[in-house]
Amino acid sequence: MDLFLSLGDIFSSPVASSLHTLPFQVLRQLFDSTPLTTDDGVLLRRTTIDIGAIHLLLGCLSIFTHQSQDINLPGVQHEVGLN
Repeated sequence: MDLFLSLGDIFSSPVASSLHTLPFQVLRQLFDSTPLTTDDGVLLRRTTIDIGAIHLLLGCLSIFTHQSQDINLPGVQHEVGLN
């Protein structure tokens, strides 16, 4: 399979309608596999926040869904290179 797909291939893909939420689905699966009631679960969630993964996902989501740039999440503009 070719690693480089054309834009038309992406839009006609069976998963095209869920691509915008795919990172959140993957993160949810990761959280589901490591319950908050465990030390690893607490560490995973704390690390996700500390490294800015949530801000990065929200920043990318705002760009991919064409939201206005008036959205101000602390650190997100810097993390996705908007500054």
